[in-house]
Amino acid sequence: MSRSSGGQTSRRRVAAALVAVAALALLARLWNLGWRVAHQDEARVADWILHYMEVGAWTYRPIIHGPFLPHVNGVVFDLLGPSDFTMRLVVAVAGALLVVTPWLLRERLSQPALVATSLFFAANPVLLYYSRFMRNDLLLAAFMFTAFGLFVRALDTGKARYLYAAALPFALAFTTKENALLYPVCWLGALALVLDGRLVLAKADDETSRWAVARSHVRRAARAAWQYKLHLGAALAEGAVVVVAFYAPKPDLYEALRDPALLPGVLRDATLGSWNEFMGLWGSTGMQEHSYVAFLKHDLTVLGVGATALVVFAVLGFLYERYATVEPRPVVEVCFYWGLFSVFGYPAVADISAAWTMINAIVPLAVPAGVGVALVYERGRAAAASGNSAGARAVALALLVAAAGTGAVAAQTTYANPQGPDNTLVQYAQPAGEMQPTLQDIRDISATNDGVDVMYYGDEFHHPDDLTEKPELNITRGGYTGWFERLPLPWYFDQYGTNASSTLHNETVFEHEPPVVIALDDEDEALEDTLTERGYTRTVHQGYQHSRPVVFYIRANATA
Repeated sequence: MSRSSGGQTSRRRVAAALVAVAALALLARLWNLGWRVAHQDEARVADWILHYMEVGAWTYRPIIHGPFLPHVNGVVFDLLGPSDFTMRLVVAVAGALLVVTPWLLRERLSQPALVATSLFFAANPVLLYYSRFMRNDLLLAAFMFTAFGLFVRALDTGKARYLYAAALPFALAFTTKENALLYPVCWLGALALVLDGRLVLAKADDETSRWAVARSHVRRAARAAWQYKLHLGAALAEGAVVVVAFYAPKPDLYEALRDPALLPGVLRDATLGSWNEFMGLWGSTGMQEHSYVAFLKHDLTVLGVGATALVVFAVLGFLYERYATVEPRPVVEVCFYWGLFSVFGYPAVADISAAWTMINAIVPLAVPAGVGVALVYERGRAAAASGNSAGARAVALALLVAAAGTGAVAAQTTYANPQGPDNTLVQYAQPAGEMQPTLQDIRDISATNDGVDVMYYGDEFHHPDDLTEKPELNITRGGYTGWFERLPLPWYFDQYGTNASSTLHNETVFEHEPPVVIALDDEDEALEDTLTERGYTRTVHQGYQHSRPVVFYIRANATA
């Protein structure tokens, strides 16, 4: 067999390995996907999607981020029905497909590094947990890393088709979440540091030679950009079409396609209108009024719990690449700097402290981490080949401990304890405990009961018009009074067709005798004795991780 055919066979084996890892990753993400009770943010956006489907209209509201999930999950709900499983399905599939994207870097990374990077994408606890969560963060990181890989592939092959391919995930990233704007900034900053490193490695002795080296790199990049100017322009236009199609208000866009005279207004709403909405909320300093140190401490804790092995190997891979090789590979350095910027940048720009922000750092850091694993692996192979059994065993033990530790944390945080207050990856607005049996009882009641199925009791849950007309969400103004406080319950009740109402008065509860009464624990004292005497069973669930117990009273035989 020739060396060329042997190399092709080896590459095919690596490709097959990545596909196998992706298949396992998909299984890990789909297994029992709908079990965890919806986090408040999941329920908030999912219930909005149901409303968009009901009224047949959509407009950009930056508080629920970009239009990707509202539009795509609207299609999923229409085809498969709304549920906790289906609302998380798109993110789960994206998390599994991320596993094969290292293949785009096959000209830049060794085969062991490709496989190791793929394994990090598949098994890292933070990526696994939030691949089973309906938020935009995983989608954003996956789209941007895919675009990055395709840009690198375009450079490696000189083929414009990869540029057009990259434009699609790059544009889709901007339809997921507003911090997509930070990714090109990270890339440019990382490239600047790589260029600075090249100047150092060039051993330039004086000002003239340093500028000469810098100019040569800049000119080479400028010539390449000019050579592909038409393709770059076309790819930019492709991305703009995708962004406008997603951000344009609906059904205005469909009407404009039938009547071109309306198109300028729709384009203006999709571009300048969306930008003004974005700046009105996320451009204000009020969204970032918090302690940088406290947020950074939290994010470092998340990395310590959910990405220890990845961070250690990433530092090892970068240090080896930067200081122990004659020609460091730019892709490894860029990914390390990109991840580093994200670790120390997001505490400054994030509006809440949550583990999901570290997805933006973990995804790029997986590349130097894969290089670090490959380095250790090759040292182990060399030790075994030279008869150094002690060295080979040490390497095998180190890799085994890293894999076992990562797997144990992933199993604990994602499957054994996915919504508990002692899970570092869980954000505060995730209901703790097991609310699922109570929700199932309410679903059964809603299917058979006539009249009011659920009555909320108390100031926080109350809406003044509940008993006369059903309040609805408004696509421009937001949620109705009491809706945010009731989350995640409206997402479930709107699925079940539950007739929900509310009151501030005991007499109204006793008059209607609804099968289910819901109140906060500190507001139900006036009801507890009377309802239990009337045959209601009192059950308490934490609405958030702690400090918000929600009381469910269910009437005896109501589910019969």
